[in-house]
Amino acid sequence: MHAHHRTPRHPFHALLLASFLITTTLATPTAQAFDFAPPPPPVYQGLIFPLFPNGKTIPFSGRRSTSSDSKTSRPDTRATGKAQVQQNALALAARLPNNYRAQMKDVYVQSFDVFTQVEQKLKLQREDVANGLAAFIVGNYMVANNVEVPDEDFARVVPQVRNGLLASKRFQTLSPDQRRQLYEQTAMVGTFMVIARMAFRKTPNPQAEASFRETARANLAAVLDRQADQLRVDSEGLHFR
Repeated sequence: MHAHHRTPRHPFHALLLASFLITTTLATPTAQAFDFAPPPPPVYQGLIFPLFPNGKTIPFSGRRSTSSDSKTSRPDTRATGKAQVQQNALALAARLPNNYRAQMKDVYVQSFDVFTQVEQKLKLQREDVANGLAAFIVGNYMVANNVEVPDEDFARVVPQVRNGLLASKRFQTLSPDQRRQLYEQTAMVGTFMVIARMAFRKTPNPQAEASFRETARANLAAVLDRQADQLRVDSEGLHFR
């Protein structure tokens, strides 16, 4: 699948370029190991569920989220549990080989920090599970198809994901801690996938890139209940081919 996007005015990874990727993590003595670290393990898999099961289309809200949305009355998809950033980063890293764990735990924490900057920059409702899952979908989509996704397109994905969550009986059964875990881990993984793609653009490695693409496609299939190559993200948000 070849996806073509217009030149983004505000690429989703803009904050990442000003962040930690090249200047901190890749500058460490274990940089070569990090460059081609394994894709994130599917620790979140027990919480991931199809957002649009058996559907041929994805519900669309008609507009992107704005800061005023948080002041209006609407069903809540926020992560209501206590913040668990360190624990969730450790859980993701613990499934990796020993020589990656300490470094990657820090990377996941930093990835989440960058993600929260994206939330603020785009004036999204803070701590919304829809934001984390949208980042998960868009980050994996970018890796699977080697494309950029502009900020405005990402922002249109958020209300679609929120609609999927609100319609999901599975989501309604999640405890506050599970909501928090789903929010933080999907945000970490989605942001890290964008970071990994940037790293591969700087230091190509076809074998490692192929592994990331395979993981990205599996992640998309799990949350969309269909093959990843059927997904398109553009100025209309998410839709299926």
